[in-house]
Amino acid sequence: MRNELEGRIQALERQTRLLLGVLFVTATLALLGAAPSVSPEDKTLRATRFELVDTQGRVRGELSIRDGAPVLSLLDEAGRDRLSLHHDAGGAALFIRDDEGVIRLSAAHFAHGGGGFALHGPDSQGAAVLYYDESASLTFHDADDNTTLRLPEERD
Repeated sequence: MRNELEGRIQALERQTRLLLGVLFVTATLALLGAAPSVSPEDKTLRATRFELVDTQGRVRGELSIRDGAPVLSLLDEAGRDRLSLHHDAGGAALFIRDDEGVIRLSAAHFAHGGGGFALHGPDSQGAAVLYYDESASLTFHDADDNTTLRLPEERD
């Protein structure tokens, strides 16, 4: 009886070692397949998307490529984009959004050299826009996008 029991224990130990070996190889292959590419020469980490997650595993930030251009976004607890930085051939822009995802503040630099800031009203209706290219202007727009005030005043 004792020899039979020892034989069964040895068989179980072999099977356990075999299963652990298979598990180790499988996990290693899975990790290698999921790992981003790293160049050993310059230690460059390459990926098409990086995510910042909180302790609950929710994505709270990301660096990615959208429509062929880089975008850096910070997200709230619900995953809504609250602050984002975009750059493309047209220039660079920073957008700050409210709880509903509406852009409330933006700053931009355009490829032609101009740039400015805009304060947007609720639902992006109305705005105060400070713009500078070769000269400065401050323009206010109502909810229907009509210009209500422009400084300096436009001359005919």
